[in-house]
Amino acid sequence: MIFFAATIIIIFYLIFFWNWRKNEQQFYLGGRPIIMGHRGSPTKITENTEPSFEKALDQGVDGVELDIRLTQDKKIVVFHDDNLLRLSGVNIGVKDLAYTEMLTHTLKKEKNQKEKVVAPQLEDLLPVFNKSAVINIEIKSDSLFDSGEIIDYLISFLDNNNLDYKCIVSCFNPLMIWRLRRKRPQTITGLLYTKRVPLHSIYNMIWAMVCRADNLHIHYDFIDSWIVGWAKRKGMRVNSYTINNGTIYKKAIRAKIDGIFTDNIEYIK
Repeated sequence: MIFFAATIIIIFYLIFFWNWRKNEQQFYLGGRPIIMGHRGSPTKITENTEPSFEKALDQGVDGVELDIRLTQDKKIVVFHDDNLLRLSGVNIGVKDLAYTEMLTHTLKKEKNQKEKVVAPQLEDLLPVFNKSAVINIEIKSDSLFDSGEIIDYLISFLDNNNLDYKCIVSCFNPLMIWRLRRKRPQTITGLLYTKRVPLHSIYNMIWAMVCRADNLHIHYDFIDSWIVGWAKRKGMRVNSYTINNGTIYKKAIRAKIDGIFTDNIEYIK
């Protein structure tokens, strides 16, 4: 009975009173959420390519969001899917290709797009990063117990470039965030909210505390949910994905969301 009562008290303390140190994030604005181009400007130019990110910046975003994976030869490539089928018509996995082999596959174009594009390496985007006020790098992870090998390569990239003051690293996999936080605590981290589990609000709350994320990145369906208020009371910043129309954007402003990710920049700006 004493053990049960003590357990309840500890849980109550962790949920309502315990806090953890957050990394400083000076890129947030006071009057509105920061706007990040989700994979660049994907309705104008092929997602996750340098011209797409440049287009997003030309459209007036505050920052850019991108996805990373490891190739067979351990290069960090900017690519969302685990294979090339959707974007190039070739059903082969990113992890099964050397980066030079990926370069032989051009990616599909969006309507009216003139640029011929390929998947860049992360380091190829440094000129874009220099122009952007904020960068969100999402680590793609295919399972909860992913090896996390990509983290060491990402840490090397971050160590070699002065981006900590404006770079968020996010992931749906909380163990990735936990590993990164342990190995490189100065990195700003964002736990991506997953709704594909039972009791997902509680699931995400528990993992946010376990990995001690700086931010919670939440689907716009849950902008008004209790976990947003909980995260803010914990001192976390809350960013929302993927907001593609003005109605939801106004809802995010009313909810005092700190940042948004959008595909349709022209409808938000």
